[in-house]
Amino acid sequence: MQTDSLPPARQLHRLLRSSGVGAAATLVDLGALFLLVHRAGLAPAGANIPALLLGLAAQFLGNKLYAFEDRSRGRTLVAQSGKFALVELGALALNALLFQLLITRTPAPYLLARLVASALVYFGYSFPLWGRIFRQEPARC
Repeated sequence: MQTDSLPPARQLHRLLRSSGVGAAATLVDLGALFLLVHRAGLAPAGANIPALLLGLAAQFLGNKLYAFEDRSRGRTLVAQSGKFALVELGALALNALLFQLLITRTPAPYLLARLVASALVYFGYSFPLWGRIFRQEPARC
């Protein structure tokens, strides 16, 4: 069943759950970014990608299991992981680019820059594609 064919209430429910997962994954990302900058001594640009990767792992698991309630395993899980990784490679590039632009061309503090970049990429790119990755197939009779 595609996300588009869900009743509006179910679509909203899924979006709210995914947004919650996104918020949690963002906290993982921001926490890692903060620790890498302030405790490990890395520059924000150097801490950027490792922090994003930790957020990515939280995003996959949270969306698969909680937001989209997908309990598939085996080959389906492997296929989903691969598709999710491809989508998120694009998101990683977009996040890195937007973050870099925001920290070099605006007076925005790096944590605010991360929030803005992540939100733009999440709502405009990632979430719409995840609905295709985690769509549940119709039950077979």
